[in-house]
Amino acid sequence: MSKKKLYYFISVFFIVFLTIAGVNVRAHPPSDMTLEYNSNTNTLSVTITHGVSDNVTHYIASVQVKVNGSTDQTQFYSSQPDLNVFTYEYIIITNNGYTIQVTAICVLVGTITRTLEDTNAPTDGSEIPGYLGIYLIMGVSLIAFLTSIRRKTKKINF
Repeated sequence: MSKKKLYYFISVFFIVFLTIAGVNVRAHPPSDMTLEYNSNTNTLSVTITHGVSDNVTHYIASVQVKVNGSTDQTQFYSSQPDLNVFTYEYIIITNNGYTIQVTAICVLVGTITRTLEDTNAPTDGSEIPGYLGIYLIMGVSLIAFLTSIRRKTKKINF
């Protein structure tokens, strides 16, 4: 085979390869999602970043909202409102200590899941506040260490 035919064959191969590889790159999952919950209006705002070139053929197909582990609602879509970043709003009724989990599913490939927890939830008092737990563990460890050293030194003494 001559060099000219070889270069031609390699060129055609790379053009076909790059064309096929480019098709696979276009399908991708959402890149980011942020959640905000307004407890006064019971409104959950879900902002999704999913950059696409055509929001009719490549879009977020569904958004599933779970509250405290139970599916609260699932919304299905046939396109996305913007080519890059958009926000959906849902009415969610929660109690104190809630956990909201949202999953967005791309129509072509991939999902993204984010969780939002109530930071103002009252505690039941069983937690050790601040660094007290660390200090407690370090103190008990130090006492156990010193006790074992003392026992070893008593065995060495005549």
